[in-house]
Amino acid sequence: MSRPISETAGSASSCTNQHQLTVDTYFKARARYWKEIYAKNDVYSIIHQQRRTIVLAMVDKLGLPPDDQVLEVGCGAGLTTAELACRGYRVDAVDSVAEMVDLTRRHAAETGVADRVKTVVADIHRLLFPNEHFSLVIVVGVLPWLEAIYEPIREVGRVTKAEGYLIVNMDNRWRLHELLDPRLNPVHAPIRKLARSLRHRNHLLQTQRCSPREFDVILHKAGYTKIHGTVLGFGPFTLLGQTVLPDSVGIKVHDALQRYANRNFPLLRSTGAQYLVLARKQS
Repeated sequence: MSRPISETAGSASSCTNQHQLTVDTYFKARARYWKEIYAKNDVYSIIHQQRRTIVLAMVDKLGLPPDDQVLEVGCGAGLTTAELACRGYRVDAVDSVAEMVDLTRRHAAETGVADRVKTVVADIHRLLFPNEHFSLVIVVGVLPWLEAIYEPIREVGRVTKAEGYLIVNMDNRWRLHELLDPRLNPVHAPIRKLARSLRHRNHLLQTQRCSPREFDVILHKAGYTKIHGTVLGFGPFTLLGQTVLPDSVGIKVHDALQRYANRNFPLLRSTGAQYLVLARKQS
């Protein structure tokens, strides 16, 4: 028997729907940009390109059998989807934005892997797949845009096989390039939020963030065991919101700091812009 929905729950659902609509509208308008970012040569684009390389390296290290079922939530322009299909996996690619799904479908066809890719418009909160269906689920570039992250991770866990894998990322609250800019420092976030509300500015597209330690706790609570986690992304560096380094220099600075972070150097190992995790679902 279904439970009655309280006014509070209905209001929360309405807020969530409005938030998702705002995010979807944003990505619909910028669908082409999220394809072109993988060909650009600025700091932000390079970080995203390196993120995709790391994700695919994580997949390769798993050594999953060909024809295994893989789900990519937030398929975007479809570049990762196509690479997974080229590796022999059968990939279900979903996104909440139809324009992104269309880009993925076209890219799969252009790459010659359309027979191994299924695309559908879907919401991470309600994945239309059976329980324990996928050996691997990839959720990259999605969680920071959601209003809450625990329930979506639980939904992802529902469709993941017992002892199956999850590759997921979250925006890091303590990112070095913002810690060094007084205008962006997270310590001042409550003041900035208040100022935005007083000016009646829409701030729904402020991405959600947490520390790597907080995210590890969320994953564990949702039934996952972390295998490996790494921070990624240093820059672009700014002062009072204005970029201070040309891209050619900014990329070199990012690469140097990233090497130290990869070596577990204090401070840098926890202050990359993103936190990328490979986890395994508990049986």
